[in-house]
Amino acid sequence: MSKKEKRWRMFYLFLMIFFYAIYVPVSILEWLLGDGGIPITAVVVGMALPYMRKNHLQQIQMKQNTGA
Repeated sequence: MSKKEKRWRMFYLFLMIFFYAIYVPVSILEWLLGDGGIPITAVVVGMALPYMRKNHLQQIQMKQNTGA
C-alpha cells in the first residue's frame, strides 16, 4: 500500500466517523424533534459514501498497478 493510498484511507476514515457519528444522528434527531425537514442529504451521503470510498481506492490501486 502506497503513501497516497494510506492518506486517502485515513481521510475516508475521519470522514466516515464524522458523518456517521455526528452528522447523521444530529440530522435525524432534528427531523424527529420537528426542527428540520426530512434529512435527505444525510440519507443520500450515508448510502453513497462507502461506494465512493471503495471506487476511489480501487482507482488508486489500478493506477499503481499500471504504473501511471
